Amino acid sequence: MAIDVEHEQDIEQLRRIAHAQQIQIQQLLDVVAAKSREIERLRGKPGDLQLTLKMLEELQKQARTSADAIKRAEEEQKRRAEDREKKKRARTQFGPTPQPALTPIPRLFELDDADRACPSCGGELQPWDGQFEESEMIDVIEVRYELVQVQQQKYVCRCGGCVETALGPERAAPGSRYSLAFAIKVVLDKWLDHIPLERQCRILERHGLVVTSQTLWDLANALAHRLKRLDVALAAHVLARPVIGLDQTGWPRLEKGGGKPWQMWCLTAPGVVVHRIRDDKSAETMTDLVGDYEGVIVCDALSTHGAGARASPKIVLAGCWAHVFRKFEEAMPDHPEAEKALHWIGALYKIDERAGNDDARRAELRRVEAPAVLDEFKAWLWEMASITSLSIGKAAAYTIGNWDRLTRFVEDARIPLDNNATERAIRGPVVGRKNHYGSKSRRGTEVAATLYTVLETAKLHGVNLADYLYAAITAADRGVALMPWEFAAARMSSSETSAAAQ
Repeated sequence: MAIDVEHEQDIEQLRRIAHAQQIQIQQLLDVVAAKSREIERLRGKPGDLQLTLKMLEELQKQARTSADAIKRAEEEQKRRAEDREKKKRARTQFGPTPQPALTPIPRLFELDDADRACPSCGGELQPWDGQFEESEMIDVIEVRYELVQVQQQKYVCRCGGCVETALGPERAAPGSRYSLAFAIKVVLDKWLDHIPLERQCRILERHGLVVTSQTLWDLANALAHRLKRLDVALAAHVLARPVIGLDQTGWPRLEKGGGKPWQMWCLTAPGVVVHRIRDDKSAETMTDLVGDYEGVIVCDALSTHGAGARASPKIVLAGCWAHVFRKFEEAMPDHPEAEKALHWIGALYKIDERAGNDDARRAELRRVEAPAVLDEFKAWLWEMASITSLSIGKAAAYTIGNWDRLTRFVEDARIPLDNNATERAIRGPVVGRKNHYGSKSRRGTEVAATLYTVLETAKLHGVNLADYLYAAITAADRGVALMPWEFAAARMSSSETSAAAQ
């Protein structure tokens, strides 16, 4: 049975094949030597030597292929062993997982009166002061919904000229039957944890609350309206940055009649995510989104991005090395030499790793070390790009075609090597798309975009999302756009003040 040397993973089998081929090569070398002597004596046929040499060349080629296969198999085996070792080292924590976010609640368990009799003498067992058998237990308190009978006290003056009423609780909307806290939970369950509204209705009914999905939607719509000021402020913050990321993905249209899906556009800057859902991913839509933006936009090589940038001379596009890496990684199974490209790209990332968060250090390292890596890489790319029918050739052609955008990072330390931050920011909506499918109306897209903008940005700052939404909504009602980093800083300052007081 023929063995596929290119894809054989058994190292010992590959060694046996290589050994057999070496024996064949040696035998053919002996034949060649004999043929050469015969030719000298004019007793051989001229074509015999050429045929033998051709066979020898083919066997040498096979031997090189076997050697390469052995090398790849050994490297793969070594990599897997290293991965297993890393996983072993990573698990340094044994026993119960720490739960710093949970508040410890002491709970004393005592013997019933009937069990307090001593089995030896029949006397009464007394508590042993300070002696307990202690352990931890994770428990659950079932979610409970209340029908609150609100009574707002009225006050009058003896003069009869003034009547005052105490402030009532925060509601989802003026006159709403539902509290602001309840509406926030609905929003978090859908746009953070991706639970569709119909499924929420079934869950709520199990807890005794009967409500329709339309009611839940109305609550979410009210909160999105109240958060609009914050949404606009976050968008303005992104467009004021010198370098931003841009990407988009499809957003299903669930309205009757269907039609082409909407497009979820995403704009990012450090610490901020902005989502917008539009009809398409055209150059006109991009221009409408970024307006008069002046700076660098990191994005993929979609033609509409280039067209949108050409419409504004103030926009400069930068490329994404992660896209290049993936293209060569996909070519690897058929073209092992693609590993060279991965090595050069990895070298660029290592330069940045050495700089850490020091922008000045990153700028210097990029300026001094990156050009040499890029020059060597580009020379190899030109060799590969001529093979346009193969995946490695297409990857090389893509890289060369976007070379100017891809190398802009060398002279500007603010430009990231890739657009991964934007792709991560889209991950939440993509998961939501798989669970609640999309939007039924244009207003639905606006609500989704606003809520994803606020939630995805808040996630980057590690704040309690329910607390932040409550504070952000009440602040927006007062005309203030409370940014997540401001909320986080205020909470940190409050915690430090409380710790100092204690």
